[in-house]
Amino acid sequence: MFTGIDIGGTNTDIALIDSDIRTIKVSNSKGLAQALLKAGDGGRLAVSTSQPLNAMVTGSTGRVRTITIPGPGLVHGGAVKGAVGPRGDVLEPVDTRQVEGLLRGCRADAVAIVGKFSVRNPVQEEIVRDIARQFFDDEQIAISAPLGGLNFPARIATTRINAGIKATVVSLSDQIRKTHPDFLFVTSDGGLCGFDRAIDNPSLLYHSSPATVALGAGYLSKKQDCLVVDIGGTTTDLVPIRDGKPVLQTLFVQGRRTLIQAVTADTIPLGGDSCIRDVLTQVRSGNARAFGGGEPTLTDALNVLGADIGDVSRSCCLDPAKAFEAYQYYLETLGAIIHRKDPGLIVGAGFLAPYLIPDLADEARVRYYVPEHAASANAVGAAVSRISIRIHARADSGRGILTLNGVDYPLPAGISDDDLLMYAGEIVRTQARKEGAPAQDLKELLTSQYSVYNVVRGGRTQARITDFVIGIAPGITAEAP
Repeated sequence: MFTGIDIGGTNTDIALIDSDIRTIKVSNSKGLAQALLKAGDGGRLAVSTSQPLNAMVTGSTGRVRTITIPGPGLVHGGAVKGAVGPRGDVLEPVDTRQVEGLLRGCRADAVAIVGKFSVRNPVQEEIVRDIARQFFDDEQIAISAPLGGLNFPARIATTRINAGIKATVVSLSDQIRKTHPDFLFVTSDGGLCGFDRAIDNPSLLYHSSPATVALGAGYLSKKQDCLVVDIGGTTTDLVPIRDGKPVLQTLFVQGRRTLIQAVTADTIPLGGDSCIRDVLTQVRSGNARAFGGGEPTLTDALNVLGADIGDVSRSCCLDPAKAFEAYQYYLETLGAIIHRKDPGLIVGAGFLAPYLIPDLADEARVRYYVPEHAASANAVGAAVSRISIRIHARADSGRGILTLNGVDYPLPAGISDDDLLMYAGEIVRTQARKEGAPAQDLKELLTSQYSVYNVVRGGRTQARITDFVIGIAPGITAEAP
């Protein structure tokens, strides 16, 4: 049994896949515990959530205090004295008094700690984290070493995201583990990861909902090239699929490059629960009136215009002219964006897909398809995903160390390039097995960004440094029905 749960801003969708597909929709007003109860306890559970993304979109993550350890001569906000060299050697100790001075009386909601070369040696980030624990709880503190990537500005931006959404991820993990201790999270590239990995690097989940809807819509529709239009309660996501796979990109958040590899998606802050206040707004204050909410929304507008969604009588307070205006505004706004992308086909997903996709396709002048179970495409995608891992590796023969995302392993002396890849690959496979990956999903490892640098002194090679990225690509698990 493969079970997928998608925790959206309005509803929690559940997909149970065995010989057939069964889907269940649970209002978030009933609580996550009710959804977990309906999911049962058999087979594998994978959870996708848009809550971290929604928190970023709506600006509700709170204030983040950034502390950087850039090293001598470099200027960054929140900088403190201390330095780790490019090979992981400690060149200057951290000024602990300076760190305490920055944190004492700090009114931030979370702390992001970033050292320039912490991915080669995280010791100074860990020292600052220990000090931060005197003022903040663990779920309010994020360090950058588990990210693995060397790009310092991108790592700062990503760690700030992690600090802002970590508490949300920890809270979700604690809730789910009460009934499903071995559950998996869906990551931003459409793969799966264990909750420990997600807590160390919450940005893995940042765009997970668009990732799962791409996999789910592709799995349900069998379409190889299309634009998935996922209409949620808070947002509408546009996710392209090419050659049967979602397109990946490096995310920029608030204009800053991050280290997040995510499914390409345009997120428009308009959805079924967007409030109508004279006009359709980007504000969400709860459910539609048709589902017990207090303010009329786009869903209520659909009811006024003839749909039959929830308690239609509660939608009737909305003026028909305003309902039509809100509906038209949504169609024109999304239709223009879709038309500019010029897809040959759009595949609808989300609860409102049957109601909105036909007219939206007409507005954008494209063909459309709404598959069975489209309302729960995110949950279906979560159910059939496979565990994926992307690790930044650095082998330093001079130090005898292989570093994988800030964690050191012994490096055998004289190891060849081929044996190095096999050695690192087996560590990746071991991690994936611990998270529950089946053998069929571990056969092929992807390696990229491979480079070798020889350290030469006195005309002789003293050490060989090899950098590469290795991992298991996201996709549909080989065990999926």
